[in-house]
Amino acid sequence: MSNIHIESKFINILEETGLNYNEALVYFTLIKSGMKGNIVKELNHVLSIQRTNMYSILHKLIKFGCVKEGGQAEKAKNATIFIANEPKNYINILIEEKQNELEKLKDIKSKYSNSLQTIFQEGMEVPYEEIDSFIKPYFKPLLKKGWKIKSYIIRKDMSMFDYDVYDCMLYSPQTKLLKDNSFHIFIFDYNIENDESALKFFSQGLKRKTRDMKSYFFDIKDFQLIDDEIEFYKKTYPIFKMMVKVKDLKNSKYFESISKDLKKSLNSQSEEFYEIGKAVILPIREKLFYLWAESDEILKEMVEPIFRVEKIPIVD
Repeated sequence: MSNIHIESKFINILEETGLNYNEALVYFTLIKSGMKGNIVKELNHVLSIQRTNMYSILHKLIKFGCVKEGGQAEKAKNATIFIANEPKNYINILIEEKQNELEKLKDIKSKYSNSLQTIFQEGMEVPYEEIDSFIKPYFKPLLKKGWKIKSYIIRKDMSMFDYDVYDCMLYSPQTKLLKDNSFHIFIFDYNIENDESALKFFSQGLKRKTRDMKSYFFDIKDFQLIDDEIEFYKKTYPIFKMMVKVKDLKNSKYFESISKDLKKSLNSQSEEFYEIGKAVILPIREKLFYLWAESDEILKEMVEPIFRVEKIPIVD
């Protein structure tokens, strides 16, 4: 193997330590000069690197621990001599830095990974005191049962629409698969309950929004919405049942974190599809409520405070 190929190999190896090509080239050139080192003029003569860039590279190499200053060269108008730090010392510095980084990561893992994992799985909780007084009555009974407010957004004065929106995500302690429950309130300046064309328009839009919920199952390809109905306190409302293939659910990242009972149920299920949740639209006078939850029971738990606040008779 020629000297050129050997030098290229060592330069590539030095690049693997975190240096760019020119930095590795200058460091290797100084390594070849041993303890006598080189001044910038000599390096410029050997390498095709501009003088200003050479100084910048050398200062970086000093910072990295690759190079040190070795005094002045008397025969070159006291120009600074640059000497390579011994390669084994440079490698040891890198190893020590990586070990320190590893120890820091281990410390972060032991102190914070569980908390960060909990936030990832359950989300941050929005304090009840920070939400708008308008929406508090709908949430207060749920929070007393252990629910949490994960996100809370108010959209008002939107130029393209004539309604306000309260866009919230809630956490229910009763869920088995997904902890998120959607709770939206659209507020109009008229009674939308009797506006069939508006309800059809919003039904189509909310169906698309429901379909977007598959982002929670981004590794599940086959996702279906089935139109159906649900009854709350002697009144019937349209719903969208969200279905995924059982085999896809078993192969998804969510399957590993679900309860043993649900895993057992899925493993013994003969049906091709599994219902992961339902979305319901509740038009009540000038308000339209859009709710998503995993089961009928959880939906009913969300609906009850709405009926009480809106003074709709609760008849079992």
